[in-house]
Amino acid sequence: MQDLNSQVEKAIFQALAHPMRRTILKIISSSSVTYSELITELQLSTGKLNYHLEQLEGLIEKDSERRYTLTPLGQKALNQINLINQETNASDEKYVRTAALAQKSSLQPAVRFFLLVGSAFSALIVFVWSYIAFIALTEGAPLIVYVLLPVLIALGVGLIGSLVYALLKSPEWVRRLERKFFGSP
Repeated sequence: MQDLNSQVEKAIFQALAHPMRRTILKIISSSSVTYSELITELQLSTGKLNYHLEQLEGLIEKDSERRYTLTPLGQKALNQINLINQETNASDEKYVRTAALAQKSSLQPAVRFFLLVGSAFSALIVFVWSYIAFIALTEGAPLIVYVLLPVLIALGVGLIGSLVYALLKSPEWVRRLERKFFGSP
């Protein structure tokens, strides 16, 4: 029985994951509707509506008149929506924001990877420039090389320092960046 309960939970929560599917369930629960009535009311393309209806299979079904109705599983899903709406109050706002931020897909792993790769690549470039400077000093080189290489090495070291600093601060820095561009929950 526990396995069936887990399957029911998974089916309901996956179906409820998208706000459009929750809206479709609410519309169908108020009165059975046809496909064309759904398209008119939701203002969706046929492709998007078909996708969401496929995701709701098992929660909705067509009756003999080709109207969508809720299945018993769909009614359970709607009951969950109604229960959440009834028991939500202003004190939940802080926790909702925290949960929403935690559940957003984060750029942090990708940013950390690029910062690590950038640091390693910069260190390699600084090493090559230092080697070229060593060769220039021992073998002789034009004056521009003696001027240009120390500047390039200093810039490379500064870049490495900046990347390492960003890497150390990336959790906080990426979260601030995500809040700025993707909304602050």
